[in-house]
Amino acid sequence: MKKRLTLVLAAVMVVGAASVAVAGDFHSGASLVCSDCHVAHYSQSHGYTTSGSFVPLGTAGPYNDLLRNDEVDLCLSCHNDQSWAPDVFGANGGTAHLREAGGLNIDPAHGTNDPGYSPISGHTLNSTALPPGIGTSAYAPGAEGLVCTNCHAQHGTTNYRNLLNRGIFTGASVTYAIGTNDLTKDVFERSAAAYAESDVDFNEPDTRASAYANWCKSCHQDFHGQGGDPNMGGQMGGVTSTNTNPWKRHPTADVNIGTTGATYISSLTQYASHTNKVKVLDSQGLWTGATGDETVTPSCMSCHKAHGNMNPFGLIFMTGTGTRTEEGDGGVYKDLCRQCHIEGA
Repeated sequence: MKKRLTLVLAAVMVVGAASVAVAGDFHSGASLVCSDCHVAHYSQSHGYTTSGSFVPLGTAGPYNDLLRNDEVDLCLSCHNDQSWAPDVFGANGGTAHLREAGGLNIDPAHGTNDPGYSPISGHTLNSTALPPGIGTSAYAPGAEGLVCTNCHAQHGTTNYRNLLNRGIFTGASVTYAIGTNDLTKDVFERSAAAYAESDVDFNEPDTRASAYANWCKSCHQDFHGQGGDPNMGGQMGGVTSTNTNPWKRHPTADVNIGTTGATYISSLTQYASHTNKVKVLDSQGLWTGATGDETVTPSCMSCHKAHGNMNPFGLIFMTGTGTRTEEGDGGVYKDLCRQCHIEGA
């Protein structure tokens, strides 16, 4: 197992059976099973069925909140190298698909990373560092540093991926549709609990804002805003005929690729020409950039994997051709920029 896990998981587990959800994301409805994570007296030595299988207890308990282990170890006991739950840590050892969010890494003081994954490559579990671009955010890491429930609600929400909608994230809802797209929702999952990159795309219900980016803004405040905001630069609506107010930070909403005068150097033709495209927002639900689809907009997921990958900052180096991986398709830094921009050779 990766990280510092001391758990030895049974081949057949109660939590494994419980992780098959009939709709939506896990940890909600029928897939919310209290005993997967909690134990009443920290004394369990038998399973709940004749198989006798259960998530073993950690060695330093009892733990706060009646948990079976400390939070990061407990979450990774299911979400690391298992076939029946999304693998969110390091390399994907659980399923064959390309993960939409990639993989986390861990602070070296708390565990061992997979080869290629390190604190430069994405979100770092147990890190006590403040987020870059924190601005005036109320977020501050606790004694354990960054943990899973800083971003996800362990008991479920109506948000995409059970993203939190409380605390510093209050009001930052990220809605989603399953099976049939709904352009009023922020995310489209082609099937229930779809975690493959090819099964997830992003709508743009508000052409001046990205709900996904606004959620990220809860921690990375300085990196987000609309055209004309002091921290962003540019003009309201992202469109200007003169370069009197240059962009200070890359827009994450309200600027369509190739908009006349928006950036002077982005090209819709450039984006549309690639077979492999980075993810974008699209108010039409097409995501092609082809003629008639001039509404594709870059946002956070266009350049970064939410959890991370093996590139610095979780960046996606996409040339536009070749075999896709969670790092891109074999490109380098400038190939990511050249998904949309035409400068350089």
